[in-house]
Amino acid sequence: MPNKINISQTNNLIPFIAYFEQHGIAWRDIASQHHIPQDLTSKSAWVPTQHAMNFLMAMVASTQKKIGLEVGRLISIQQISPELDRSLSNYDDLASAIHHIIEVMPEFSSHIVLWVECINGQWFLCHRGAYRPTMPGYDQAEWFRSFALLSFCRKFNGASWKPNQVLMSSPAHLNKNLPKSFAPVKFSFGEPYGALSIDLPADFIPFNTLSTGKNWLNNIKNLIDTYATLPWFNITWFVKQIDMSARSFQRRLTENNTSFRALRDQSRCKAAKSMLNEEGLSPSETAWRCGYNDPSNFNRAFIGWTGQTPARYQALNSK
Repeated sequence: MPNKINISQTNNLIPFIAYFEQHGIAWRDIASQHHIPQDLTSKSAWVPTQHAMNFLMAMVASTQKKIGLEVGRLISIQQISPELDRSLSNYDDLASAIHHIIEVMPEFSSHIVLWVECINGQWFLCHRGAYRPTMPGYDQAEWFRSFALLSFCRKFNGASWKPNQVLMSSPAHLNKNLPKSFAPVKFSFGEPYGALSIDLPADFIPFNTLSTGKNWLNNIKNLIDTYATLPWFNITWFVKQIDMSARSFQRRLTENNTSFRALRDQSRCKAAKSMLNEEGLSPSETAWRCGYNDPSNFNRAFIGWTGQTPARYQALNSK
């Protein structure tokens, strides 16, 4: 995968193209306007996620259809990625397959984060994108993402399986008049992230391969790189994911001559620099995507990391 954040594989758009073709909906001109390759059905490529979302939003405006919902209801993992579908055949249960899909997710989209959370005794398969829920097209992308995860769960729970609860970060007013088939499912909108309730063993460990081995610190660094930009990312949240106590975790980091704060700040700094330089995002947008709801807090943190304000750093280093 190219070394750049917030890009997506064109494979993710193939189910949409199939839908457009099936319903005789013209899409090529709009795709060209948003820099989407015309040959994406025959050749996979990486495109800025912003382009993909703008393309889908333009198609929503053109067709007056809830494309993310309509296409999402029809998709399968095999359509999105035959390679992923084949790899999932190596797993016999949802729990082990979840470990796999979380590990390989960056290969399919660099801006989507997956994790598992236990909320009030109920497990949820959670997902969050890098974009604000108020961004045009976000709700359609979130519907598609939710259905993709539904399809994933059904590979192990059966074709008719439905979650009892679904969390959505898009606002309620964009999700009126849902299909009647959704009636048994409890939806909650305007949440910090999207999620599907799932059944897992009570002792399920989201990341269960990290307690031993010579590559422990590298594994920890990779995980922190993945999750450090979540607004709620802290040591309490993280140690639950790896089934360690905070004290034991901090002691082991000390033995490796580092600390949780140092690793977190390194990851956030690296992400912020990439957003400011490679994507040309504004400091305020970069702050939000790095997990800071208050830009002033991000400014202070960034000065601590680099000795410069985000704006000054961007002016001196932007490509």
